[in-house]
Amino acid sequence: MSNGSTTISYTPGGADDPANPFHYIPSMAATVVSLILFTFTFICLSVWTIRKRSWYMITLLIGCIMEIIGYSTRIPLVIQPVGQTGLYACMHACIILAPVFNAAIEYVLLGRLMHAVGDQYSLIKPKLVAWIFIVCDVFSLLMQTTGAGLLTTASKNPTNAQTGLNILLAGLSVNLASFAIFCVQVIYFDYRTRKSPPNFPSGSLCQKGWRQFLYIIYLSSSLVLLRQIYRVIEFAQGFTGYLAIHEVYFYIFDTLLIFIATTIFVIFFPGNGYLPRNQNDTFLIIQNNEHNRQEENKGNIFVIKEKL
Repeated sequence: MSNGSTTISYTPGGADDPANPFHYIPSMAATVVSLILFTFTFICLSVWTIRKRSWYMITLLIGCIMEIIGYSTRIPLVIQPVGQTGLYACMHACIILAPVFNAAIEYVLLGRLMHAVGDQYSLIKPKLVAWIFIVCDVFSLLMQTTGAGLLTTASKNPTNAQTGLNILLAGLSVNLASFAIFCVQVIYFDYRTRKSPPNFPSGSLCQKGWRQFLYIIYLSSSLVLLRQIYRVIEFAQGFTGYLAIHEVYFYIFDTLLIFIATTIFVIFFPGNGYLPRNQNDTFLIIQNNEHNRQEENKGNIFVIKEKL
């Protein structure tokens, strides 16, 4: 391509093509593998959610659906990244916004776990935990959506690109801040339950399961937090920054982290005895009900023996 006496050469659709929104050649193999993995996770979580009637997990399923849409739309962009602004915007928005639902399910699960163990161990009233942080995330989501919307019109109005990027970065920063505060709540709950352990019978399901599930929330939350930090740094550098133009960081610090943070709940599904089915129940109520049933069964057996 020539401009007066200056010759500018680049490969159309290549990494050096100014019209290529990725600024690199995306990997088809990595895209397809990511799509398969998130689809598999979505199917497994859907089966568990329906079988255990754990409808609160629909939040995480929405996040999976957005990841699936994101990587599905990435495939045609790998083939031809130039001239598909709408498709790129769809992919970008879905993959950026999907982890908001991972954060939301962390709020719900911790709130339920704290109430089940005992409200006295929580810094914030357990039933309010999910609502407080979800409201923050909705505000963050609106900001990120607005920023993503402005970025989609950047080709028609270039001034929208920087404005959209700034708003998107602000939305991610709000999300990061609220999630960091949530992590403080997790640590506080862990500290209080260690300082004054709940009185569950030694060896009971409640005594064994809840602490293990807290570790799962720890792990999943840490992975989501790392991803949020990565995205804030990436957008602070801009679309042509070091992180943005190297695909490997995207798959390590976004795809892989969110996949593990999501898939871990397939293995440790909360409806498999880690949380009460009824959100108003506590482990103490479940324990007392179980004890009463055992006593009732013993009484029935005694009556039958007396009749014989």
